[in-house]
Amino acid sequence: MSKHGYFQITQKVFLRNQNKLLVLRDRKSGLGDLPGGRMNEDEFFEDWTESIRRELSEELGDTVKINLNPEPFLIHKHRVNEGNHPCIIIAYHAQLLSGEIVMSDEHDFLEWVDVSTYNPSPLFTEYMLEAVQKYLKQYA
Repeated sequence: MSKHGYFQITQKVFLRNQNKLLVLRDRKSGLGDLPGGRMNEDEFFEDWTESIRRELSEELGDTVKINLNPEPFLIHKHRVNEGNHPCIIIAYHAQLLSGEIVMSDEHDFLEWVDVSTYNPSPLFTEYMLEAVQKYLKQYA
């Protein structure tokens, strides 16, 4: 008899500035990443957009203002690099409104890439690559 699994939830934001998409690189793994992160246990029964806003503030700085669409557009499987935990990506659209991005120490690289020409495969792998490819196919 199979048992129910326990999965973490990570919320990721596809942050746009016109036709540019913000991509990051995770300092520990060296792999592609998007702004956002795992939901804390105490955030699960709250408004999930509060969790994503906390993560964005931690990763992009306090001055960045965005217009976040609260309706997820993509749900995808993932494995968290740290510990290889099975995880669910819940992805959101957002537009950059203003502010200067200040990278946290979780990332060591950021770039605004053109969604019509960007090839994510050198930076992204596995499930995150699949999620970014789905996004580009649908929203480039």
